[in-house]
Amino acid sequence: MFRTARLLAVTAAAVVGVVPAAHATNADVSDGRAPDAVIAAFDGGWIDLTKGWGEATACSSDGASTVCFRTEAEMDQTLNASLRGPVPLASCSSSLRLYRSTGFAGGVLSLTTQNTYINLSAYGFDNDTSSYRVGACAAYFYDGVNGSGSLYPGSTGAGASASSMVSGWDNRISSVYIT
Repeated sequence: MFRTARLLAVTAAAVVGVVPAAHATNADVSDGRAPDAVIAAFDGGWIDLTKGWGEATACSSDGASTVCFRTEAEMDQTLNASLRGPVPLASCSSSLRLYRSTGFAGGVLSLTTQNTYINLSAYGFDNDTSSYRVGACAAYFYDGVNGSGSLYPGSTGAGASASSMVSGWDNRISSVYIT
C-alpha cells in the first residue's frame, strides 16, 4: 500500500534507524544466505526472510525494498503515512496480501511489484498461504516457481479476497504474478 519505493525506504529508515533494505550489503547480514533471499529492515537491523521472520509478523515489499513490522496494524500505519507522490509504473497502488492462516490471520506478506513472477521462497513464504486479499491489481497464484505448475482456480481479480483457499490449495502457493 505504498506509492514509491523511495518513500517506503525513507519511511523504513526513519522507523528502524538504518539504511533502506534495498541497500543491504553482505556485511549487514549473516553469511550463508540463500542467493535469492530477501533481506528486510526490521527493528533497527536486518533479517534474512528465508531463515525466518523472527518477531516480525508483517512484511511489505515493492521489489526494491522490504520492510517488516511487529504487526499488520503497525505496517499499515507506517505505509499509510508514506502515501504521497506518484505511483511507480512497476508497482500496484494497493497491495496483494497473503496470510499464513485462514481468516486473514497469522503472518502477512504485502506485495506490490507488477508484471514479474514473485517467488515466495525468497520471502520465507513458500507453500504458506491460507487466505488472501487482492489489491487494486489482479493477481495469479501458481504452485511452482516462476509461474510454473498449476494456476490457482479461485478468484484473484482486483479486489478479490478469500478467508480460506480453494480445496486442495491451502499452503500450496509458490509464486505470484500481479498485473
